Amino acid sequence: MSSVNRAPAISRRHPAENLPERPPRTEQEGTADGGRAAVGAPTPAADGGIEKLTEQHNVRIRPSVKDRAVRAVGKIRYETGDSTVSLQSITDAALDEYLTKHGC
Repeated sequence: MSSVNRAPAISRRHPAENLPERPPRTEQEGTADGGRAAVGAPTPAADGGIEKLTEQHNVRIRPSVKDRAVRAVGKIRYETGDSTVSLQSITDAALDEYLTKHGC
């Protein structure tokens, strides 16, 4: 073998190298951005216990709306570092907000 150091003929960069650094997380972010940190949190039930996401509600939505929601989940998880945020939790939060807004 020769002692010549050669660069590889094909050099690829990892796609994650182009991502910006995650912003530093502070304690007050949950209240400053409209309560995003509480999106995945279980809500208290009427009997005082913790209510979990157990009920299934099959609905038809436009594919573009579902794609936006899936991207939003990824974005919120990335920005907050909260892995409990899911499509189910943001759907639950949106329905709860809508019903509260309309007095139901």
